[in-house]
Amino acid sequence: MEVYPPNMVPPPGYAAVRGVPPQAQAPVAAAAPEPQQTFTFPDCAAGPSLNVAFLKTHKTGSSTMSNIMLRFADVHNLTVGLPLEGKWELGGYPAYIDQQLIDPRLTKYNVLGHHFRYNREKLNQFMYPDTKYVTIIRSPVDNVESVFGFFQDQDPFEQWMGGINTTLRLGEFYADPTKYYNRDTDWYFRSKNHMFFDIGYDVTRDQDQAYVTQAIKEMDDNFTLILLTDFFDESLIMMKHLLCWDWDDIVYIKFKMRTDDSKAEVNPDLAKKIKDWNNADFQLYDHFNKTFWRRVDAFGRERMDAELESFRAEQKKAEELCIESYQPFKKKPWILGAKLRPKPSDFCKHLAWSETVYGEFLRDKMYNSIPGLVKPTEDQKAVSLQLFEQIAGGALRSL
Repeated sequence: MEVYPPNMVPPPGYAAVRGVPPQAQAPVAAAAPEPQQTFTFPDCAAGPSLNVAFLKTHKTGSSTMSNIMLRFADVHNLTVGLPLEGKWELGGYPAYIDQQLIDPRLTKYNVLGHHFRYNREKLNQFMYPDTKYVTIIRSPVDNVESVFGFFQDQDPFEQWMGGINTTLRLGEFYADPTKYYNRDTDWYFRSKNHMFFDIGYDVTRDQDQAYVTQAIKEMDDNFTLILLTDFFDESLIMMKHLLCWDWDDIVYIKFKMRTDDSKAEVNPDLAKKIKDWNNADFQLYDHFNKTFWRRVDAFGRERMDAELESFRAEQKKAEELCIESYQPFKKKPWILGAKLRPKPSDFCKHLAWSETVYGEFLRDKMYNSIPGLVKPTEDQKAVSLQLFEQIAGGALRSL
């Protein structure tokens, strides 16, 4: 599905989401705050922003963003807060990020680029005061469909709907969400306002308009940019200018594309049900979609179009140089990953590294280059992993 930016006129009979008639779409909550910011851009005389925390939300194209962040840290020899060895989510997720569960143990970090649950008070304990915070969100209908597809073999969906064909689960669940939804099930939050959860808020309070409004205001105040998956290249161009980065810093190749036959069909009736059940995510996206395009207006639409054309030409060059094909993952054959051409350059290898592979590379690099930093012993690792299980396990159900 494709989300139209404000001021772009969709085809007759269509509204904000391609293929969904206006009458089928959930109404925008009248009480949601309207963005009123005056947008400016730095002159970049001080150079690039080196302290950046990227909040990696789930099923929003964020693996590509993680590679961009970790590659930037690598090129500039910055410190990165990493998940514990053997883990792929940071700081005890789904608990709020916890400094005890970050490797290596440093007092401050320049960059974060993995999944974690946002909590500004905790982040202030180990991120620099001038850190720029960015995250990415996606049209809630597409996000929900992707969540159901990617986590089809995991909880809570496997526990709730194990006997139902995976491609039918989305429609079956949204026929009556209350039939399945249970906050006492591990990973229950994957089924309701998942983006709102990752950004640190209570998924069960999506009908509390004052709470949702305050959450959106806090995001406006705390994040330098909210990227949109639906306009990923435009978002990267905005990020480049706001962080004073270079073009090479934001070039990318695609990660984790799903096969067409693994995707569930979303008709207008189902789209409305998804939006109603995920009201907080819907309001979140509505607000920051409008905010993003107001920022683009301040940047200049013609300027954006010109930079977009140049950027996509560079993207195509990188893909042709590096990628031979996209192949299914062995353990998740419904997910496609990039297969590099034979004898790839370091440039191509680094473009294709997942956050797990890049994280291990950066872990070794930091332990080998930071004076006085010593790798934990196996006993120390075991203690940290036990603490991780206690903290993360305690957050799997209703919080």
